This record gives sequence, C-alpha cells and structure tokens, in this order.
Amino acid sequence: MKNILSYYYNVHPDNISHKQDDYYFNYNNNYYVFQMLKRPSSDVEFLYELNKKMIEKNILVHEIILNTENNKITYINNKPFVLMIFHINPNLKISLYDIYYINNQTINLKTGDILNRFNWINLWETKNDYIESQINELGIKFPNISKYINYYIGLAENAISYARNVLTKNEKIDLCVSHKRIKFDDSLFDLYNPLNYICDYKIRDICEYVKDVFFYKNEKIAYYIVENYFKSNKITYTEALLFYSRLLYPSYFFDLYDDIINGKKNELEIEKIIIKSNEYEYFLLNTYLFLSNLYNIYIPSIDWIIKRSYI
Repeated sequence: MKNILSYYYNVHPDNISHKQDDYYFNYNNNYYVFQMLKRPSSDVEFLYELNKKMIEKNILVHEIILNTENNKITYINNKPFVLMIFHINPNLKISLYDIYYINNQTINLKTGDILNRFNWINLWETKNDYIESQINELGIKFPNISKYINYYIGLAENAISYARNVLTKNEKIDLCVSHKRIKFDDSLFDLYNPLNYICDYKIRDICEYVKDVFFYKNEKIAYYIVENYFKSNKITYTEALLFYSRLLYPSYFFDLYDDIINGKKNELEIEKIIIKSNEYEYFLLNTYLFLSNLYNIYIPSIDWIIKRSYI
C-alpha cells in the first residue's frame, strides 16, 4: 500500500492502519483515509464538485485528493478507492447540532441531479414493487420476514400516500446535503465524509436518525429529539408533513431486510424491529399530536394508527 500511495499521490507515510476496506495514515501533519468507493463511480465527479463548494463554505468536510493522473478514483486490484484528508476526530460521536449544522449550512447548494434522492414516491413505490415480487420465495427461506412483510409494505403505502398529498402541492421545499442514513452511533468521520452525501429535503437526516435511535437505543430519547428538532430549527408546515411521512416509512425494516436477504445478517435480527412495532405506532401517534399542537393547524392523520394506539 505504501508503494501505491507513493506512486499515485506522492505521499509517503511511515505507518498505515487498515480497517475493513479502508486505510488510515498520517503524513506531514495531515490525517488521510484511502477509502474504498461503495457507490457508483459516476457519482464521484459530482461529489468532488460538491466537496469543493462545501470547503469554500468552511464546512469541515473531508477533502477529496486527486491522484497524480488527475483522477478522483484510483483502482487497486479493480477496486475503486478515493483519497481524502480529514480534519476532525474520527472517534467523536455525532450530536444533534452536528446534523443541524451540516443540513442548514448547505441549503440549496447545487449538487447535480445524479445525487438527488428527493423523489420519495418513485423510490418507495419501486422498493415496494421489488419486495412484493419476492414474497412468494420468502416463505420457505425466511419465514419470520414472510410473516411480517405485509405489515411493513402497508406502512410504506401509508407513507407514500401521505408524501404524495404533500408533494403534489408543488410548493418550494428546501434541499440540502444529506446522507442515505444517519445512525445514532455514527461518528463525525461518517457525517463529514463526502462519499456518503446525497441531496434531499433537509428533514431526511433527522428522520432517519430518530428512527435509528428509537429501535436501537431508547424510545424516550427519540421523542426528545423530535421535540428538540422542531424547537431548534425553522421547519415549515410542509416540511413538518414531509417529516411525518418519512417517520411513517419503515426504512429501518427494509434496510435490515436487504441485509438478511443478501446474507449479511441473520434473520433473527428482524425480531428487534418486530418486538417494538406497537411502541412505534404509539410513537407515531405522539409525534402526530405534538405536531398538531405545535403548528395549531390541521395535520393529516393515519386513522388506523390512532385507533390502534387507543385500544
């Protein structure tokens, strides 16, 4: 690896640490990561341009370094890698305000259409169609998933309907730099890594963070985060409705579903989600009531969630 870094980047570290698919080292008082790219290589041109814009705004994003051939990507044994300098402590866990900051500082920053992920309706419908096409094969190999899959497909349909009612109004809604997922135990290294970036509505990151906190940490903390977010940020009525639609969408289940189907996790992991389904319905009810009181205006409800929560 030292020879590769010397040849392609003219850097000569004494020591290199290897963690999973990535390499970390220090050189001339700068910290570097040589990271395997795990998204389409076509994204990198746009990520590089976005990276420069964020650096110009003095955001502590990792800086993508071109190689000696002026390329963003270096292929090692046919695997794509990107070299970056980072400026933060990679071990520090993210806070709410870290998430708020990066979202608010990048509002309406142009990213290129290839990074856009705000067509939720199309993305969610495609996901439902894909899963429904697999249902007949699930029963034998994954009986636990097969038993509960229709519940989560139905919840996704509710989220799709809810989002469609919001987005068909054609109101301008702020976009910002976001992440596919933000998890409660993510570090600042993850938050400021440009290889994780997409473009979406600014409520995306906090929604995914809330869901992860709810299912893998603590329900009360998840509700506190919801309250804190709306009290600490200027969130429009339309954004509040989008926020609720994304809370409805069971990305937490579908992410785990993908990992199980692809052999990355054991099917028994799904029980961690299933066992908290009733509590999550109650959480959705409390969030609905909170938003109704906060905005003092009509917030569309999901009737079955309200009825079940009062049984």
